[in-house]
Amino acid sequence: MKPWEWTMPAPERIRPRIRARMKDASIGLLLIACCACTADQKEPQASKPTTVPKITTATRMTLPIESYMFTDAQRQRIVAAKEQVITDCMKRFGFTYEAPAPESSFQPESMTALRYGVTSVSDATRFGYRPKGSEEVAAAEATRAPTTKTFKKILQGTGKPFAYKSKSVPKDGCVGEARRALHDTEKDGGGGDAEISNGINAASWDYSYKSKEVRAVFKEWSACMKQEDYRYTDPIAANNDPEWKQSTSATEAEKRVATADAKCKKEYNVVGTWYASDKTYQQKMIAENLKQLEPVQRKISAQVRLAGEILGN
Repeated sequence: MKPWEWTMPAPERIRPRIRARMKDASIGLLLIACCACTADQKEPQASKPTTVPKITTATRMTLPIESYMFTDAQRQRIVAAKEQVITDCMKRFGFTYEAPAPESSFQPESMTALRYGVTSVSDATRFGYRPKGSEEVAAAEATRAPTTKTFKKILQGTGKPFAYKSKSVPKDGCVGEARRALHDTEKDGGGGDAEISNGINAASWDYSYKSKEVRAVFKEWSACMKQEDYRYTDPIAANNDPEWKQSTSATEAEKRVATADAKCKKEYNVVGTWYASDKTYQQKMIAENLKQLEPVQRKISAQVRLAGEILGN
């Protein structure tokens, strides 16, 4: 059985926001992976954050890069608009199109909710490193009615112009028509965050994780954990302990470690320090890439507007 996977950047459709992606609901374990995908974002000159807030939970925090990414609500509207265009297009050719069911994915409350690992003592006591609500996500993939070759050709196109029952099929099929209706170049028809936004979001986590101020507070956290007889170099090591993968649900040992983890984070303001560093890196990278990011904001606004026109609201 496969675990939860937390990678950076997360898949576009899940917003990566450092989002958790469901691999197998029977485990629900959240693995945090240090990002190795920051080559496109040169590390800004290091500097300590001007202020370090006192944070016990990151659920309600926001990050600067969110201004250049779709919200969940915007993403849902764009996908709904895409499906509407495809449905109407297929209907012109006499086919009934059923939009695929949403992917079975656990969605944290916010981009930052699980970005720095477990922070809620009460949740850690009950769920260990398996996010609250993850056990409610169904792992089974939705079944769909079988389709014909002709159906698929009209839906996706063939790469060449062709007609069906004397009607010209749009370039790249009805999916292509939906993409053009939303002025989008993404294969999913809209709602995918820009590569540069995902890159900055991923890089800031990685750089902040390795920063001097965060490593310093990790040492305090590690010493705190050692007092409980738990020996981990940092919260990621505790979160990703291979032992947790051996069980389909949180064991008492996992819950005890997660609880100690959250308590030590709170005692030494690990989340506040990490968040401040993360935010500072993002602010610098945004300033350095503003010319590339401004069109991203315009594209988001345009796609949201077009989605509203398609959906009639």
